[in-house]
Amino acid sequence: MRKSIVVYSAKLCGDCQLLKAYLDENDIPYENRDIRENPEYGVELEAKTGKLGVPFLLIDGEWIRGYEPGQPFSEEFAKRILSRT
Repeated sequence: MRKSIVVYSAKLCGDCQLLKAYLDENDIPYENRDIRENPEYGVELEAKTGKLGVPFLLIDGEWIRGYEPGQPFSEEFAKRILSRT
């Protein structure tokens, strides 16, 4: 069964761009919600998670941080978070 994935991101966020490129390269459909272009997405993200850090994912109703603090993006991390739900 295909998962519903929403990615909260920002254009100037390097990890966001790498995560979305990974999803695109692996034909994983997602909805992108840029918190800078549409501030209401930032309000929504902060209300649900208490954070404004991006990337953040909403996968089948579960909120998952899409980055490892202090670590660069890695495909292994992306695989791990996408397999959690």
